[in-house]
Amino acid sequence: MKDNPDSQLDALLAAARAHVPDTSRVEYAFETRLAARLRAEQGASLFAWAWRLCPLFAALAIAVAWWTQASASAEVYSQFVSEAVPGSADLYAYLTGSER
Repeated sequence: MKDNPDSQLDALLAAARAHVPDTSRVEYAFETRLAARLRAEQGASLFAWAWRLCPLFAALAIAVAWWTQASASAEVYSQFVSEAVPGSADLYAYLTGSER
């Protein structure tokens, strides 16, 4: 037995553990570069557009709700339901408490 492969492997692993790589070049201004890249990517994302359009969608939902409430009266709805489903006028009158 000339050389034990385990001892050679142990020597190689010990040399690899002893070697400390120079990372100072990579570490220089890392936070600044990372923040700049995140800022650049955030401006083009779909989430950014959705967040900017959120007030418009909220105003649209409020306008539709107001329009629906203002345009539909209980009598029109009652007439629509009674024509659509036979026998539902009595149910609508019972649920709303109106006299039929």
